[in-house]
Amino acid sequence: MTTNKMTRRGFLGLGAAAGVLAAGAALAGCSPKQATEEEGKEAAVEGPDTIDESLIADTVDCDVVVCGLGVSGVAALRAAAESGAKVVGVEKTGVPNCRSSMFAAFNCDTARQLGVEDIDPTEIANELMIQMAHRGDYRVINKWLANCGEAFEWYVGAYDGLLMVGPEDEYPEDPEQIYLYADAMAAPYRFGIDHERNFSGCCCVGGGNETHRPILEANIQKALDTGNAQTFFDSPVVQLDVADGRVTGAVCQNLADGSYTRYVAAKGVVLATGDYSFNDDMLKQYAPWVYANKDKYLFSHEAMDMNGNHASMGDGQRLGIAAGGHVDVAPHAVMAHIFQFGAEFFLELNERGQRFCNEDLSMTNIAKVMVNQPGSKVFQIVDATAEDYYPVETMLGYIRSYGDGEMFSAEADTLEDLAAQLGFTGEDAQEFVASVERYNELCAKGHDDDFGKAAEKMHAIATPPFKAITYDTLKHTSVDDVSCMRLLVTMGGLVTNDNAQVLDDDLRPIAGLYAVGNTQGGRFVDDYPFSLSGASHGAALTYGYLAGKHVAQQ
Repeated sequence: MTTNKMTRRGFLGLGAAAGVLAAGAALAGCSPKQATEEEGKEAAVEGPDTIDESLIADTVDCDVVVCGLGVSGVAALRAAAESGAKVVGVEKTGVPNCRSSMFAAFNCDTARQLGVEDIDPTEIANELMIQMAHRGDYRVINKWLANCGEAFEWYVGAYDGLLMVGPEDEYPEDPEQIYLYADAMAAPYRFGIDHERNFSGCCCVGGGNETHRPILEANIQKALDTGNAQTFFDSPVVQLDVADGRVTGAVCQNLADGSYTRYVAAKGVVLATGDYSFNDDMLKQYAPWVYANKDKYLFSHEAMDMNGNHASMGDGQRLGIAAGGHVDVAPHAVMAHIFQFGAEFFLELNERGQRFCNEDLSMTNIAKVMVNQPGSKVFQIVDATAEDYYPVETMLGYIRSYGDGEMFSAEADTLEDLAAQLGFTGEDAQEFVASVERYNELCAKGHDDDFGKAAEKMHAIATPPFKAITYDTLKHTSVDDVSCMRLLVTMGGLVTNDNAQVLDDDLRPIAGLYAVGNTQGGRFVDDYPFSLSGASHGAALTYGYLAGKHVAQQ
């Protein structure tokens, strides 16, 4: 089983037409057998049907099947192939999927060259657990953090000609040059001043198309070059085969002709099919606050199959449940945020003219508060002195250049006029002025009695002209609208051990079944902390790398 190129195959998406292995209803956090009949009716996620054997046209023998070729799946494909296993990689869409360029990676030579200092993984793990109310699996998280540097070096090492840009180096002039640099967003945490703790442990890929696609594709080529790997696109997994408690293979449907292929896996199947952000039933069950506010989010993961259907439908989670896998207890984490650079220094008011939070929150946490405000708009208020403590216009120009281009939505010499320009009337307009005056009192006092923001981040709104920056959660039409609320992915998945082996309802490994990436549970549960930039990519890459090696050794 050898090939020297990425091969394409057709497929029909998971659903009623495709048909898949029957999965029982899963109550939030429970397996089907744990749910009562009444609860199951309310919480059921529609399960797949069994494929008629007469429809399976081809059978292919291999050691490992990797379902999904995003970051985690590609890492698993290459790691298993390099470990000597015969691997088939199948992907629902027509291309490998990736976006963004940020990876949590540290404690390795590559990160050190970029200026990322070594970090104690335990320190980060403890902070993540606190922010997730201790609902994640410490063992899963700790193993990821301990191995993320090794996995990152291995991954980026697949790309020849990669340029390293350290803290004192100039960025390359060639826009096509692919390079690595360290994210400088996280400043050292200051107890009693900074509301949230952040770590500087993120490496980024620059150049090209502003994602790490060239590196992703180089890793696929590395896998193919071993002679142990094949890849098939437009070919999603629609069924897992199970015999005597072991997952023995996977069935995929080929879109080009509607036929099915069974891949018999001697060692195991790795589910790397991503999230379920476009599956309303699963959103309603596992992330109900997102489902209830769908109109306020831009769902920005745009991967589609060749028929124009969204790819992020929870295929792996549903198939894993059908095979006996246990799923994270709801509520699941989601990656959702809004770009509000500089918010910690400004005053924020809602549509009632009320201050509603400590503005010193991460982009993810301020989004959670915003979604619960009346209406859809939030207003940042600054005065003529803002440039003294924050580069307002420079940052706004950068942010808004990707959106509607509007910087300030209103400007006036009095607060009353500013409120009127923003559309405030009656009691709401009075509340607007009163809220600014109250904020100024707290600034003068040097203590934020109302929301606890550090005194050094409190700046009075006292010197005209006064300006407003408007964020509208209902205003989103594309991924370029950076000032809207966006939901990138859901992050709940199948519960695994720290080898990425899927666990059953008794929390014992299901032989032959692995889950990585956003199909894997235990990494981010209840919340996606913003303490470590690139955490999602880092965890996906690391567990793909570890799972690929582990399954190859079975």
